[in-house]
Formats: sequence, C-alpha cells, structure tokens
Amino acid sequence: MARPRSFDPDQALDLARDVFWQKGFQATSLDDITAATGLAKPSLYAAFGDKNALFLKILERYHARIVAHAGRIINGGPSARDAVHTWLTGFVPFCSGVKGKRGCLSINTSADGAAEQKGVRKRVEAFNRKVEELLRDRLRADRNQFAEGFDPDATAHTIMAIYTGLMVMAKDAPDAARVRATLDQVLKLLS
Repeated sequence: MARPRSFDPDQALDLARDVFWQKGFQATSLDDITAATGLAKPSLYAAFGDKNALFLKILERYHARIVAHAGRIINGGPSARDAVHTWLTGFVPFCSGVKGKRGCLSINTSADGAAEQKGVRKRVEAFNRKVEELLRDRLRADRNQFAEGFDPDATAHTIMAIYTGLMVMAKDAPDAARVRATLDQVLKLLS
C-alpha cells in the first residue's frame, strides 16, 4: 500500500502558484490545481477555501516575498542611486530570455482580467503602491544626491511604470541586453 503524501501547505501553495502562473487565473481549473498538488478537492477546500481564496493566499505570499526582497535592496547600499541600480538590474533575468518568459504573476494577473475581482485588484494595487513607496522613500531620503529639480515622487512612479512595462513585455522573452539598455535609460533619471 502506497503511503499518502504528507500535506505541506507551503509546497501545495507553490505548486498551485506555478499552475496559476503558467495558465493564468481565468484558465486555471480546480482540476488543474488538484492534479498539480495531489490534493483532492475536499482537502483543497478545507485547507485553502475556493479557487479565489487559494489564489489570494498565493498572491499575498508572492507579493510579500517580492516586497521583502525589494526592501532589502532598495534600503541597502551606500546611496539611492546604487540601491535602485542594484534592484533594477537584479530583475533583468526575470523580464528577459527564457527565464523571464513567464513574466510576473502580479502583472499577468492584471492582464488576465483577474484584477476585475475586488480582492485581487486591491492586492495588486497595494503591492504596486508598496514597491513605489520603497523607491520614493529612498529617493527622498537621499534627495541631496541628485540635481536641483529632481522629483523623487515622479521618478519613483516612472521607475514603477518601466518595471511594469518590462514585466508585461517579458512574455515575449526579450534579449537581456535590450532590457539592460532600457534600464540604463531609467538610471539616467537618477543623475
């Protein structure tokens, strides 16, 4: 008799996340999720609730990881310029080439139409605000490093717009050199 696989909620969330990431929220069925996780529907419902509740939990974990990572990088470094440079160049692999082809789960969710759901939209908006806030706060703190007339708020918003655009374009697996060239242009804002 085969021993049943022990239930690891983090592993189940990661497996379900990968299905949502590959197929999109709208196209993912509960059958897809049960096949990926090995959980029966009753177990899935008991552990996470319905498909929407499961996805919200996945999105919260995904956002928390990215915000924590971005916070460490953006708040580190000797200067805002260096920190933002490190953060921007650090996501080149995630928005170029084969590795970047799956894009950003959060951006894909918005493009998929799932953001029409209030809970999803609120989480995506909160995530975008938080990352932009990290950028803005660091740029404001190091304001004296930049030329007169430098606008930390507008610059943070522009960086977020470029980040979002690059993550949308990631599905086309652009060349990493092209992504770096785009980021080099963004970094000129930090002169």
